[in-house]
Amino acid sequence: MMTLREYASHDAIGLMELVQRGEVSTAEITRCALDAIEKLNPLLNFMSGPAAPAEFVAGRAFSGLPLLVKEGCGARGQPTVLGSRLGAGLTAAQDSEYMKRLRAVGIAAIGATTAPEFGAYCVTESLLHGATRNPWNLDHSPGGSSGGSSAAVIAGVVPVATSSDGGGSIRGPAHCTGTFGLKPSRGRNPNGSSTDGGPFGLHHFHVTTRSVRDSAAFLDALQGPVPGSRYWVKPPERAFLSEVGAPPGKLRIAVTRDSPMSTPLHPDCREAIDQATRLCEDLGHIVEEASPPIDWLPLMETLMMAWPMPLPRGIALIEQATNRIAGPGTLEPMTLRMRDFANGLTAGDVFQADAIIQAAKWAVDDFLARFDAWIMPTGVSPAPLIGQFDPSRSDEDVASYLRRALSDFAFFTPLLNFTGHPAASVPLHQGRSGLPVGVQVVTSMGDEATLLRLASQWEAARPWQGRRPPISL
Repeated sequence: MMTLREYASHDAIGLMELVQRGEVSTAEITRCALDAIEKLNPLLNFMSGPAAPAEFVAGRAFSGLPLLVKEGCGARGQPTVLGSRLGAGLTAAQDSEYMKRLRAVGIAAIGATTAPEFGAYCVTESLLHGATRNPWNLDHSPGGSSGGSSAAVIAGVVPVATSSDGGGSIRGPAHCTGTFGLKPSRGRNPNGSSTDGGPFGLHHFHVTTRSVRDSAAFLDALQGPVPGSRYWVKPPERAFLSEVGAPPGKLRIAVTRDSPMSTPLHPDCREAIDQATRLCEDLGHIVEEASPPIDWLPLMETLMMAWPMPLPRGIALIEQATNRIAGPGTLEPMTLRMRDFANGLTAGDVFQADAIIQAAKWAVDDFLARFDAWIMPTGVSPAPLIGQFDPSRSDEDVASYLRRALSDFAFFTPLLNFTGHPAASVPLHQGRSGLPVGVQVVTSMGDEATLLRLASQWEAARPWQGRRPPISL
């Protein structure tokens, strides 16, 4: 019988190889996942509801693989609203295209993971679910909004969990927990909702994994155009999984070390970039300190408009579905302020935001025409403390709260949601505090292949698979 520790030592591809060789059954790995949830969820609080065995399609690459889905990802029978009391109890009646593609490769969706209200926050804390905690240190958050997924994956509960990213919600939690978190190119994967990423295309869907190869394999399963989608990206030349371990060649890599915002980079995050720079040089790449010519302050002010903009419509739809009224009893205090802030925006604000976003995209496109890859911190600091950005406890106004979240933690990720370029947080470093620290790598639009080659080269040179947090299997 497979022990929990044996189960947690394998990534998804490794588990499927054991199943194919007849060394373990899908029922046994599902039992391990359910036992792991029972053991660890009381400590970490990563589940948004009960877990149970699930049906799956047989004869596929990941048939019977237990997988957790982030709430709000459009999974049939799972919560359809992220972390909100207003939408508590609502479940998806049918699968989104994103979930249909996951089920087509055989996954067994055994339950849903926590997220903050509407995925609008860089921590996974809500009045509905409480605080999800970081397996490396229970006083810290696993980040947000995909914090439940990242906590479950790094603790060994499942090798893969679904995630979404509207401003860093895959990469931020990966940075906080030591997982591999890839945000694909805009248009690469279908979204889990009908908005298709919204008018600015900020939202991207993928999975959180412990290994680069698992992320690549699921990118192969998920990628491809959706009829009617407003976004499109060039198809890959070959399977993304085949890029893992392929020689990247001698790359020209740009490095950005400093945040132009008010808070200086945390020493652990700076050391992570320094180590990544030395590693790239040791591997034979050409490294140059450089950044695209972006006017950062207007861009961050634009984010502070774009982030809350979808809330009024989303809240109104949930009110209609539940017959509940949005107010202090059903929404986080900061969400209510964001809704009111968004209601005050004008068409002129939207057009101004679009112009600033497009200018940033041109700047990054031009920059990456000169470099094969761009590395920078994933976060300004390691994982935040529980309560540091809790939307239910803050009495700040919207601008102050978002400015603090960006300056003190999340500055480096939202740019790539604006521009749509592929970006990943790679768990290269462990800080002196014991918390993991991610390094973000970015490549040209549609060039996940180079990103995966470089990330897998780093993984081979500085393996992270043996690192286990104190709260894990």
